[in-house]
Amino acid sequence: MNSLLEYEGLGGQVQTVYFDPPYGVKFGSNFQPFVRKRDVKHGPDDQMIREPEMVKAYRDTWELGLHSYLSYLRDRLLLAKEMLAESGSIFVQISDDNLHHVREALDEVFGNENFVSMITFSKTSSATSELIASTSDYLLWYAKAKPMVKYNRLYQRKVLGAEGSSGYNRIELANGARRSMTVEERKNFDLLPEGAKVLTFDNLTSQRPPGDFPVEFEGNVYRPRKGYWKTGTEGMKKLVAARRVDLVGNTLRYVRYFSDFPVFPIADRWDDTGVAGFAADKLYVVQTNEKVVQRCLLMTSDPGDLVLDITCGSGTTAVIAEEWGRRWITVDTSRVPIALARQRLLTTTFPWYRLSNPVKGPGGGFVYERKLNRKGEDVGGLVPRITLKSIANNEDPEMITLVDQPEVNKQITRVCGPFTVEATIQAAMSMEEDAEGTSTQPQSSSPRVYLDRMIEVLRQSKSLSLPGNFTLQLDNVRPLADREYLHAEAVAKNGSEKIIAIAFGPEDGAISSDYVFNAAIEAMQQGFGQLFLFGFAIQAKARELLEKMKIPTAYISMTPDVVMSDLLKTTKNSEIFSITGLPDVRLEKAGKRDDGTPLYRVVLRGLDIFLPHLMDTDHIDAENLPCWMLDTNHNGMAFYASQVFFPKTSAWDNLQKSLKGQFEDSVWSHLAGTVSEPFALGDKGRIAVKVIDERGNELMATRSAEDAV
Repeated sequence: MNSLLEYEGLGGQVQTVYFDPPYGVKFGSNFQPFVRKRDVKHGPDDQMIREPEMVKAYRDTWELGLHSYLSYLRDRLLLAKEMLAESGSIFVQISDDNLHHVREALDEVFGNENFVSMITFSKTSSATSELIASTSDYLLWYAKAKPMVKYNRLYQRKVLGAEGSSGYNRIELANGARRSMTVEERKNFDLLPEGAKVLTFDNLTSQRPPGDFPVEFEGNVYRPRKGYWKTGTEGMKKLVAARRVDLVGNTLRYVRYFSDFPVFPIADRWDDTGVAGFAADKLYVVQTNEKVVQRCLLMTSDPGDLVLDITCGSGTTAVIAEEWGRRWITVDTSRVPIALARQRLLTTTFPWYRLSNPVKGPGGGFVYERKLNRKGEDVGGLVPRITLKSIANNEDPEMITLVDQPEVNKQITRVCGPFTVEATIQAAMSMEEDAEGTSTQPQSSSPRVYLDRMIEVLRQSKSLSLPGNFTLQLDNVRPLADREYLHAEAVAKNGSEKIIAIAFGPEDGAISSDYVFNAAIEAMQQGFGQLFLFGFAIQAKARELLEKMKIPTAYISMTPDVVMSDLLKTTKNSEIFSITGLPDVRLEKAGKRDDGTPLYRVVLRGLDIFLPHLMDTDHIDAENLPCWMLDTNHNGMAFYASQVFFPKTSAWDNLQKSLKGQFEDSVWSHLAGTVSEPFALGDKGRIAVKVIDERGNELMATRSAEDAV
């Protein structure tokens, strides 16, 4: 672990980790299998999610139940600890179901001495229950090293009658007279006389010196009844002169005005996070409340710091980190959250915070200023804290920074900065033994063990998911011996029984075009009528080659959870395997620039999916696809999205509202369309189009300049 972190350069570099693991409840209640379908019901096979981290998160799918759940947590907490800086913090969000177990795991990894707080925050709705309803979830906050932890205190504005204003039940009238509020005034603060100042009486003594001396006030002499005055003789004179001393019974008290400090520090109970408006419209069934994540990041990190979320969800942590000038990494094993997070980041607008040092960017910090409204109330990011000490010593009040209220340039609308989406699937490699002198990505097991496991999984979960809610059953799955590229055969039941050839792609790579060609040739020579290629990924050229084979050839996508083997419950519709399609793309010539440079545009016509049970092709219209992206200079390895489109969604609504009046409606209809902007080809002379389907699968096709029409 340490060597990997040192190699990647992340060991000790992360300032804040936000971890929102599964709460350990029903399978369908936490994750969604479709990009556009948020609500998930527990039970139906077609809504079962088969991603490794998701499957592991649930007791009813784990071989060792709660023990496996805690092992899952421990492994990730150990890695998070290694990645945290010495001043770093980790927040683990959890419900009351496993709160006690998760705290035990955190104590084991971080040590109880590094426990900082258990924060209780309100949910937007209560969970249904036959007994008392649950309205709160919890954040367990641990530090890497508590004495060194970075902490920015957060504050909330005081509101009369609300939290932070208890005890303020007296007023000072415009003529200087002071009295208690009436019952009616306490119920309705609008009834307070114009110009009245709200105040309370506070303690003027302490258990420590500076002094025990007589104080003359309104013709009488007073001494501290217990302890000492909080200030010396000169300081007391200044307090009396400023009318900051008053008599309550036989005791002198300090006069504290409501406006002396217009904010109060946030503690460990956040009751306002369930208020409507704090939780944005959800893209994801378990989307985290933005206000909760924001407070965690602001408390424990500064602009320019690195933030990590090891359970991406809909990308809330990434969005909040992007807004507040933090660098971020967010991780998930499911395709759907990654697709949703990408969409959310690309279509969200952010305020433009003024920078203290523009040369350093956000790392130089934000600008905070003191501002007063027409009533003379502090409303800016800097607020004075008037105290007994500052008045007694004739000092300027301490200026407190509200880190969540930097200055905003409202003339500028900011969008997300550049980011990359990276996967663990490596470049294509052959299933054959490596040639002497060549190196490949190491496999976690021998090819024979891997193939035996794949064949056994296919035997157990023998249903292939097809578009239109169809399935194809494979029976009599058996291995083939003495074949160079084919690994198994099976009987496909689709009205008539046909024997098909089966080949599995590499365990940690993508299927290459050479492998497609050789497997198809071998299948033809052996007399098979169809070929199914199972893999975790396939190269774009290899996918395009499928249509050109003389033998009908289909690519079957495998979810990564197959490596979990017997840890899974397997049903006949487990969704382990599914048919994916090939983008139907046309590259067109679109005239020339003024300097004569040829221009091109891409038209996405849809998604073609081969249906092996019908020996036919199904077509999904481009308008019904969640997302497609264009790389105008594809190098054959990395995909760089230069244009992004979200057909038939409201994804651009937020951006459109923020930029209201600056662009015509045709711009937004174009971004939700299927035709790209004209562009010039790069030096590679090749483009790539990546389509995201309903299940978050990334499907790619490439075209060269010679293909343009």
